[in-house]
Amino acid sequence: MKVPYERRLAGTFGIDELIRLDRKTLHAVLATAYDDIPHTSLVAYAFDCQENVFVFLTPRKTTKYLNILRNPHVSLLIDTRGNTDKDYLSGEAFAVTGRAVVLRAGRKRERLSDTFLNKHPKLRDFSRARSTVTVAVGIQRCYKVTRFQEVFEYKEGGVGTRPGEGAAGAD
Repeated sequence: MKVPYERRLAGTFGIDELIRLDRKTLHAVLATAYDDIPHTSLVAYAFDCQENVFVFLTPRKTTKYLNILRNPHVSLLIDTRGNTDKDYLSGEAFAVTGRAVVLRAGRKRERLSDTFLNKHPKLRDFSRARSTVTVAVGIQRCYKVTRFQEVFEYKEGGVGTRPGEGAAGAD
């Protein structure tokens, strides 16, 4: 197996890829930061294609929640690895940066919570706890990396892949 060592800007991808990813994976690594101190944590997530947001739940008394209140700029890393040697070329990683918003009571939170619970029904009791909040992350940038170094940039509203369009700034 020959693993490429140079990044290749390969094109763009659309919402259909995020929907496929949502169906294929359950978890993401959430990165938050406060006072120049990074923090990562594993979250169960769901993607809502109507709002173009990633949704997760968290208790209020967590570092990630407190960091989001202080600095709403977050990143999510979602990948399709199986922890095998084949992953170098067949695994995909999606890096999302965006703004996290803690949702208040209302129709939007109910709808996004339903989206989340349709994917994660076993977390229904957790979602009902008074200490649990629903967080939506709007996409500011999103990149997909395949074949180890092939980079695609997300284009909102786009469908499929359009080779030849660059993904500048994908590092």
